[in-house]
Amino acid sequence: MSQIAAKKKFFRPTFLMLVPLAVMLAGCGGTSSAENAPTSNGAAPLHSMLPKNIQDSGTINIASNVEYPPFETFDTDGKTVIGIDREIADALEKKLGVTIKFNNISFDAIIPGLSSGRYDMAMSAMSDTLEREKQVDFVDYFMAGAGILRTMDNPHKVSTLDDLCGMKVGIVKGTTETEDADAQSKKCQATGKPALDVTIFPGQNQTILAIQTGRVDVVLLDSTSGSSVAKDSGGKLEMLKPYQAGPFGIVFPKGDTQLEKAIQQGMTDIHKDGTYKDILKKYGQEQGAVEEFTINKATS
Repeated sequence: MSQIAAKKKFFRPTFLMLVPLAVMLAGCGGTSSAENAPTSNGAAPLHSMLPKNIQDSGTINIASNVEYPPFETFDTDGKTVIGIDREIADALEKKLGVTIKFNNISFDAIIPGLSSGRYDMAMSAMSDTLEREKQVDFVDYFMAGAGILRTMDNPHKVSTLDDLCGMKVGIVKGTTETEDADAQSKKCQATGKPALDVTIFPGQNQTILAIQTGRVDVVLLDSTSGSSVAKDSGGKLEMLKPYQAGPFGIVFPKGDTQLEKAIQQGMTDIHKDGTYKDILKKYGQEQGAVEEFTINKATS
């Protein structure tokens, strides 16, 4: 959810219930994965590219904060992961001949989890940034942006970052929007205006609930997820145009080049056969498609 590098639905009529109960409960933690069986190893064209430990185990363990529709969220059963990343993973399973298992953790725990070796890679609408590239590697696969989510009535007349001086702003812990808010606060203070009043939340569901209940005036988050939230808000929320753009990436432990190359080739293959763009089109996100899956191409 900025140096969001362009920096995881179901709703009821009652405004305070826009965040689905099933999703909120599922967001508390645990492990979730789709039950789609991958192609057998012998028929999988890229199986031999995988590290031997993954070939032997037959599983790639993915870290993900499953609160970022349309990239990843829980279905109505509260445990099945659905969304763009899950469907891309399903397509990669057929190319790699292994199961790709999603593990739901907090967003700020993803990079430590990769660095410790607990997870093989991550898919969680994470922005590729120069700062993050010091700790992890990225295969960039989508162009997105960071933006402002506001209430439709917009009592504070917020249209740009410069309008946020003194406003109550909600942000998800560990996202690049934190840096955006810090930079904007300094800019406000330099002109004699009050800094942003920032509240950091552990997950996106809590952040969205905060704007629904008036605890914060606006939320800073990635524009793709924010647009999905606004669409499902019953006309209560509005996502403004992105203020900064850059790539999202599939994330790997620093230097794990063998798995990176296998996933990069898998993404190239599902692009060639049309699956990649079909998935994005299904979720109305084809404008974020890339033509090449580059490694560590952050510019900020």
